[in-house]
Amino acid sequence: MTIIDFMRQKLSEYPKIQEFLLGEELHIDFTDGDATSYGLSSAGDTLLKEDVLGNQQRRHSFVLYAVCQSFTDYCRVANSNFLLELAYWLERLPEEDGIEVNIGDEVLPGRFLKATTANAMAMQPMGTTVNDGVLYQIQIYANYEIRMEEF
Repeated sequence: MTIIDFMRQKLSEYPKIQEFLLGEELHIDFTDGDATSYGLSSAGDTLLKEDVLGNQQRRHSFVLYAVCQSFTDYCRVANSNFLLELAYWLERLPEEDGIEVNIGDEVLPGRFLKATTANAMAMQPMGTTVNDGVLYQIQIYANYEIRMEEF
């Protein structure tokens, strides 16, 4: 399972995710204009450090986009509170094995270390007014390690 698959799975396991998704699926890399569209976009991978054996610590950046209803202040506060609670939950995820990294013909084992978040906010109205829905985002950073040999 890649770090992208791992984070999609973890987001799907969040206990309150269906309150936000309203029965919809979490897409990868896209959202549409519907007021119930959600997408997890990969925004790049960064090498943080590498030891002499070639073991690496890396950070993968994601942006979770959500188009949500925003008719009232109540809706907008509920959307923002959801993103805040999701950030708290993500930051408490435990370390976990099961990540794999494919490099050429090699499959290397990986371990999820932690997630951090930033910039949870409303980005833009989806139409001429907020009644057409608002695009929200939260940036998610997943730190993980790759081992040149099994853990």
